[in-house]
Amino acid sequence: MRFPKPDRPVKVRILKRDERNLFSVAWSIDVDTDGPDVIRKQPPAPAKAIPIKVSGPSPDKVDLLILGDGYTAADMQKFERDARRLAQHLFEVSPFRERAHDFNVWAMAVPTQESGVSRPSTGVHHASALGTRYDIFGSERYVLTLDNRALRDLAQYAPYEFIEILVNNDTYGGGGIFGQFSTAAASNAWSNYLFVHEFGHHFAGLADEYYTSPVAYQSSDARSEPWEPNATALRDPARLKWRRHVQEGTPLPTPWPKEAYEAYSRDYQKRRAALRAANRPEADMNALFQEDLAHTEALFSKAPRRSAIGAFEGANYEAKGYYRPAMQCIMFDRSEQFCPVCQDGISDIIDLYAGKAAGAVRN
Repeated sequence: MRFPKPDRPVKVRILKRDERNLFSVAWSIDVDTDGPDVIRKQPPAPAKAIPIKVSGPSPDKVDLLILGDGYTAADMQKFERDARRLAQHLFEVSPFRERAHDFNVWAMAVPTQESGVSRPSTGVHHASALGTRYDIFGSERYVLTLDNRALRDLAQYAPYEFIEILVNNDTYGGGGIFGQFSTAAASNAWSNYLFVHEFGHHFAGLADEYYTSPVAYQSSDARSEPWEPNATALRDPARLKWRRHVQEGTPLPTPWPKEAYEAYSRDYQKRRAALRAANRPEADMNALFQEDLAHTEALFSKAPRRSAIGAFEGANYEAKGYYRPAMQCIMFDRSEQFCPVCQDGISDIIDLYAGKAAGAVRN
């Protein structure tokens, strides 16, 4: 667990919901951060932090730490190039582009003996300091580390509030957890998209807006209102959480070529699964992704509300009952821009850490 240092001894409690949807205490502990058992001395740093972008003092900026995993000693220059390239791309995408001066970016990696991280479904197992791997929760493209202690033990040697781990692999994959970290395959042809999309999850708690591909998450039949800023169950259209972006006269729900999109997507997902099952070269998967994006853009280009903000059914891994703000967004497919609603969610977090409100708290 991580939380701001309290100025007095506290009791930390973790609550969970029971079958009645009520909270009960799952675990608690007394914490005194000034106690004699608190370890205050750091061992020598296993790697040096590289300043990628320094805009000002850390307390006044958002500090992003890019960690590398699966990079050998001979790969260290590649890691720095990857980190610089992907950080540069992040600041080409709005609203990060307009708020680039609010960020510091650092990079750090502990060399591994072998290039790349583990991919157990193909029999590949590589040891690394962070233990990042594919196949998390049974999803072949989901990349995370489950060793939070190892992650924090390394991250402590650089200023950070947010972390993105680059894995030195060309197989498509990544992951992102709000408030924890995100990951991206740095050598994949879609690394720019993976870096930004997964960072959207980690940084701003953005929901996935796609719903036709297999995912590790198993939802229930209930359609409660999502806490994420870019998804809704549309219980009350008059009080839509992004209502200020919706033009007068836009129907809610908002029509879009859903049936045509789903018909193509069913075939596309079969082809995608077949490529992985046959262990085809990654170039074949990249070509399929290009074809899918081109088809989606051609289909959407003819839709009457192509650029509208409304409530488009199909989001949060579900075809029915959840709605996204725009027809297309980085959180929906491999396109290049966040919709205005996602941009708002990102800007809110930037303001929290580097805006006037953050300055007022620090002062």
